[in-house]
Amino acid sequence: MGNGPSIFVRTPQEHLEHMWKNPSPLAYSCPPSRHARVYLLPEWTQGKNPQKEPWAALKNDFALEPTGELNLKKVKGKWALERCSAIDLERMQPFEEKCKGRLSPLALKVLADSKGVVWMYEPTPSEDTVSIRADRLRIVRQYDAAVERVMEATLGRISKLLDNGVVGESVSHHYPEHSAADSGIPDVPQEAHSKEAPVKGNVGEAEGSKTSATLYQQQRQLVFFAALLFLLYSGALGRYAQFGRDLAFGW
Repeated sequence: MGNGPSIFVRTPQEHLEHMWKNPSPLAYSCPPSRHARVYLLPEWTQGKNPQKEPWAALKNDFALEPTGELNLKKVKGKWALERCSAIDLERMQPFEEKCKGRLSPLALKVLADSKGVVWMYEPTPSEDTVSIRADRLRIVRQYDAAVERVMEATLGRISKLLDNGVVGESVSHHYPEHSAADSGIPDVPQEAHSKEAPVKGNVGEAEGSKTSATLYQQQRQLVFFAALLFLLYSGALGRYAQFGRDLAFGW
């Protein structure tokens, strides 16, 4: 059931960070029928009352077995735990279950607080698990940094295009040129005009084509980066990054 510690699944700390960033209250105010409500602390010090730190606990309702027992494999699989143990709230110490890996209906009743919550924690993990989680954290941070660089590059490119006056140039490029008479240039003999016209016309056409192509390319870039920026701020880009994590890291 579920996954144990692996580089491809979230660590308990990541689950906790995700819960803080995306608050999602449990569907029911009290545990539903034939379910056990578990609050799990990734870290806990014996003798300390866990009820004073509900914000630091992962929360979920787990379906019970047909016998009424809670299979701890479900808890470990949900949050990629190496081990987990219930907390005896009366003695403020770990609870030793009689059947390893299971909590009986009687144990659940004894361990639950006034709100029906069974408090648990993850005992100190092995060195291998600590190493796996550290490797995963490093990879995920690099992934997040790459997404951040894409955002910064997009903003920088849009700013540069706007500074170049792409929109203004594209508009002014289509205005008709003023005639010599309108601009106050003195009259030139007709013969000079007729000789220079073909040369100026060819040069003008070439420059106009080049300018139009450049402006068109810049406009396309501006539209693309503007669309990318919209996806970023609308949250869509974040969902794409989340999808990438689903594929690469098991999110």
